[in-house]
Amino acid sequence: MQTLTTLITDGPTDVWELADRLIDVAEERAGDDDVALLLLLRRGLDAQQPGGRLQQHVPPGDPEALTQARHMIRAAVGAWGARERSDEIELVADELITNALMHTEGAAIVTLRVLTGSDRRMRVEVEDSSSALPRRREAGESGVSGRGLLLVDLLSDVWGVEARGGGKCVWCEFVVRERT
Repeated sequence: MQTLTTLITDGPTDVWELADRLIDVAEERAGDDDVALLLLLRRGLDAQQPGGRLQQHVPPGDPEALTQARHMIRAAVGAWGARERSDEIELVADELITNALMHTEGAAIVTLRVLTGSDRRMRVEVEDSSSALPRRREAGESGVSGRGLLLVDLLSDVWGVEARGGGKCVWCEFVVRERT
């Protein structure tokens, strides 16, 4: 096992070269046994840029914390060069935070991250303590509520829900231009 760990740690960074090297070593040591090898190359969609993550705890019934979260979002959007999507990002983040505070019994944890990969994206995550999945409600023509998830769906490029322990995380992403 130590040899395997050393080969992976100190071996080639190219996954194909690493696979060839591991097979060579396994064949040298295995004798007549068959060798099977599975390597996974992980290219995380969540690869973060340095300094590209902020988090804010928003307790229920604390308007000052909600205001601070909104300021954090606005500042991050500007600092991370996503001003062209600032209105959408701020509105959707506000909807997700409000939903978490209104429809659960606890606090919300708001996280903003810059993601790189094939596209540069801003990801907004709102975590709460409820395992109940969000669902779209029919607002009706004169209804003043029930349109939050519709806005999230229309304004973000992609969104979803992840289970987190006893709660969940509702997240959305916005493709933004590369910084120049």
